Amino acid sequence: MKIVNYLIIAIIGLNITSCSKVSDPIKKFGLGSKVINYQPNEDVDSLIIPPDLTKPSSQGALTKVINNDTSLNILKKNQNIEIKRDKFRRWLLVDLPPSEVWSLSKDFFRSYGFIIEKENQNIGVMETGYLEIETKVPDKSLGAIRAALSKALKTQYGLPIADKYRIRIESTDNPMESEVYLTLSSIGEVSSGAMRLWQPRDKDVEIETEMLLNLMVFLGSSKSSSVDKIKSSDEIDDLKVELVTLENDYPILIFPFKRDESWNYLGWALDELGVDVEDRDIIDGSFFIKVEPDRGFFTKLINTVASVKTYQLIVKERNNAQTELMFIDISEENSNDTRKFSVELFTKIAEKF
Repeated sequence: MKIVNYLIIAIIGLNITSCSKVSDPIKKFGLGSKVINYQPNEDVDSLIIPPDLTKPSSQGALTKVINNDTSLNILKKNQNIEIKRDKFRRWLLVDLPPSEVWSLSKDFFRSYGFIIEKENQNIGVMETGYLEIETKVPDKSLGAIRAALSKALKTQYGLPIADKYRIRIESTDNPMESEVYLTLSSIGEVSSGAMRLWQPRDKDVEIETEMLLNLMVFLGSSKSSSVDKIKSSDEIDDLKVELVTLENDYPILIFPFKRDESWNYLGWALDELGVDVEDRDIIDGSFFIKVEPDRGFFTKLINTVASVKTYQLIVKERNNAQTELMFIDISEENSNDTRKFSVELFTKIAEKF
């Protein structure tokens, strides 16, 4: 009998796994109806984290969680918040200066129990630590038999997942206005023999969109208006980025836009890839990226970087309709490994389009 019970549980687990994906979350889920429940008190100290990942924060238990009641937290109501969209991105145009959006964004993340792990207000980039999200599958989604088994065995379906967010706040020509970009990164727990490990996983676009909606409400937009704006935001034409390798084996990317637009697209691509931006200079058109050999997606691109390095990505206008992105090794070593890394990085950036 015990063997039969174990087989039933295994089959149920396989069925649940096969039904976990949503092909088009923006159209198929009820935007605004999902409750996002992060778990700041969850103890994750027993988990083994691969060396290229940051360990999910267990310090949330020591963090003061701000009441998430919007009637208490929103400092300014009925702000003019528009949502912009192209084929790849959604971002907010907020009728508040960057300094105010910065402070409100910190309060927003803290309201969910997140710790701010990195922040550089000079370049407008803030990043949280990892925090586990509630992954319990509701009984109504399990069905009567699975729900009964879950209660009898005192277990829950759904593998642990931890999320972190990066927010980037850009100024505009209007000093009382800001652009806000929100990016989700996720890891999920897997079993490897007797060990439990965290591995990178595809981000849940549904969760990212819900958090963008919640941020709009937190900044002062009404919920119904925010839902309508997200659903009705229009795409622009496709963007085609061309990768070209120069005679010196360094690559360039060619964007079909003027420099400012290409600058914005590059910032978004670096957010999506989780690239650590150390500094940037919009006048010069430069991003300075920091490469740590034992952290992030860089370990998957190249394993020969022995120390922390900084490289420059510079956006230059090619003509009235095109811009090119160049990779500069500011150490001037220009090793074969650096050239290989530059090609792989630019390939990853181009794949985002």
